[in-house]
Amino acid sequence: MNPYIENILEQPTVLRRLVKAFSKQNLAPIRSALREGRYDRIILTGMGASYSAGYPVQLALSGLGLPVMLVNSAELVHYGLDLIGPHSLVWMNSQSGRSAELVHLMDKLQSASTGCVLACVNDTDSPLAQGADICLPIHAGPEATVGTKTYLNTVAASMLAAAVLTKNNPDEVRDQLLKTAEGIEVYLKGIEDHKAELDDLLGEFNNLILLGRGPSMGAVWTGALITKESTKFQLEGMNAAEFRHGPLELVEPGFTALLFAGAPTTRELNRKLALDIKKFGGRVLWIDDAEDAEIDTVMMPSGTGWARSLVEMLPVEILTLVLADRQGVTAGAFRHVTKVTVEE
Repeated sequence: MNPYIENILEQPTVLRRLVKAFSKQNLAPIRSALREGRYDRIILTGMGASYSAGYPVQLALSGLGLPVMLVNSAELVHYGLDLIGPHSLVWMNSQSGRSAELVHLMDKLQSASTGCVLACVNDTDSPLAQGADICLPIHAGPEATVGTKTYLNTVAASMLAAAVLTKNNPDEVRDQLLKTAEGIEVYLKGIEDHKAELDDLLGEFNNLILLGRGPSMGAVWTGALITKESTKFQLEGMNAAEFRHGPLELVEPGFTALLFAGAPTTRELNRKLALDIKKFGGRVLWIDDAEDAEIDTVMMPSGTGWARSLVEMLPVEILTLVLADRQGVTAGAFRHVTKVTVEE
């Protein structure tokens, strides 16, 4: 089997593994420091999908009463080191724990005064895991090519960690994630049917864009990234609100948007945008776990609360398989990059 597809199919298994292995005691020092007011800011950082995975948790942590920032690691290490001080919690996401920019950042932090460094990684023998004050393993196992199960488990581990650090109940999040694993497993059993349905629904198009807002932005950015990486097809991902500020002019016959229904907070705003795109002659594929009577719907596994950020990636992964076939390439096969980016 194509290793990329194999990794997609492994997602429910690795999610259950993470939930089983997760220990809230690992995060007890950070929780205590937060309660005692020993941090003045939280800086989330990563590159690629690991950066995008930080956005849902940034929103989840925003109620803590202190600044929570998400900063690209390359920008942070070269332009933003002054953001990090003796009372900072630096949360570093890296699937490999060996990405060039994060290793460079970790080297800088070794000689600086930093409150705490938390590394959320897959490889616990990596420089990041070994150099951090606290390591949060994601337990995704080896991944052959494009990030699928590592992205899923980075978001899931972050959900669990955020529940420990906030007033949410981590046991409830555990239960929710286990139910989500069941939903993903059922969904992926029909992967060939989903692929055929999406191929038919997608039809012909001139321009394709991925839109969302709120916690869905993790899937928007990662979806655009892995589509380019795995299919060699140019797909842009954009905030749905930003789309109204100029790019709406792109809409005409042949324009297609894949739009995440998203969280209840902004769902109706997203739906209004979908209807406006249709009114202006474009097409919309509405990504949701329930059919919409007025908009063509791409179904995803059911997901509520934070779990929605996980399952939103499934239809985009199906999209990559469709586009790879249309492009005549092997889905997930690299031409110019490697699994771990070790050069800045």
